Amino acid sequence: MDQLLHLPTIMVIHALSTLISAVLIGHRWRQRPQSRLLGVLTFAAGIAFLGTVLHAMRGVMPFWVSTGLGLGAATVALGLYWQAIVIFDGRRPNYAQALAGAAIWWGQCLTPIFQTSITFRTVTLALILGIYSVLSGREVARGGQREPLPSRRLAALVHYARGGVWFFVLFATLVFEPAYGGASQFASWFVLASLVQTMLMILSIITLLMLALERDERESRLVSERDPLTNLRNRRSFVERAEAVLAGEGRSAALLLFDIDHFKQINDTSGHAAGDQVLTAFAASLDASMKEGWLLARIGGEEFACLIPGVGGVEAVAIAETLRRRIEALEVVVADRNVPVTVSIGVATTEDVSASLDPLLAAADGALYRAKGDGRNCVRTIDPVVALRRMLEGSLERPQPLGGKNTVARGAMGSRRR
Repeated sequence: MDQLLHLPTIMVIHALSTLISAVLIGHRWRQRPQSRLLGVLTFAAGIAFLGTVLHAMRGVMPFWVSTGLGLGAATVALGLYWQAIVIFDGRRPNYAQALAGAAIWWGQCLTPIFQTSITFRTVTLALILGIYSVLSGREVARGGQREPLPSRRLAALVHYARGGVWFFVLFATLVFEPAYGGASQFASWFVLASLVQTMLMILSIITLLMLALERDERESRLVSERDPLTNLRNRRSFVERAEAVLAGEGRSAALLLFDIDHFKQINDTSGHAAGDQVLTAFAASLDASMKEGWLLARIGGEEFACLIPGVGGVEAVAIAETLRRRIEALEVVVADRNVPVTVSIGVATTEDVSASLDPLLAAADGALYRAKGDGRNCVRTIDPVVALRRMLEGSLERPQPLGGKNTVARGAMGSRRR
């Protein structure tokens, strides 16, 4: 073991790893100086490098410098790394907690037992760093409840493993032998634990970078799937998800198409900013009424769609009527003037047509035209005569494509006559 592992070499690797991390993260921080996360990580890596160098010179530097400041810096670095994870997950950091371990360490430096007992120093350090490592893992795992990134489990496991290694150091110190036996004598188990800690330290930095990349990818995907004004699903996202739901849904399903009444008049009278305000309030009101499993999207200018799995015609009409009344009671104030908002809703279900998206959209679009023709601000279903004919035919006629895989009948996913 002594021939294979050499503690000074491991400490050099550890120091170089932290130095490279500090340089790379610091360069990124220079490009984005407003990033608190990058700033804290840069300081953590820099302090870790300084602490490793100071402690590696324990035979040259005074005791209070190599052990007191050097190992104290290690506790500061890991405490800051813990708070960097807190920042990464959008919470407020607590730097007092990050420095608490160093305060305990430096407080112990003043005691006689600290200066005379390697066992006491090792146990104290292992306890502080083990607790910080476990707390870091817990923060990573907690963030998964809000943002389930794929690498969170791995990142949390790495931090828990770091804590486990430090607690092993504590146990081995008390049960086997001290970590240091002399100026250049080190216990084999401690050399191995130091190597594992160096590897886990590198892994902890890599996993945090992986989480950052996964967050960027997730945000980009969400942006591509969302309407920028209302933050609802956009047309493409709705079509993809609705087709998947209908393909795997063994029960009935209903599609509701919404069209804000006289929206062009709102734009012409109050301006497009007022129109955007109406769209935002309308979308928020609908979104607040959604239940788990319902799909709501903005599919056109003032047109919205909602797919509701597991409901039949009677229940779908009741839901649509509830939503219509909620919109009718909506108060949108523009320039100190109340803008009335009403909606026409067309309803179609898989009881009326085949359980695929294009026929449902075409049928709901026809029902929506009925609602607009009947004076607006009402709910209508597919014409019973048309429904009966389509039932006898077995399916809807496929609409003429407008240029795309998931294109539907004229007006169902685009602009509509006002």
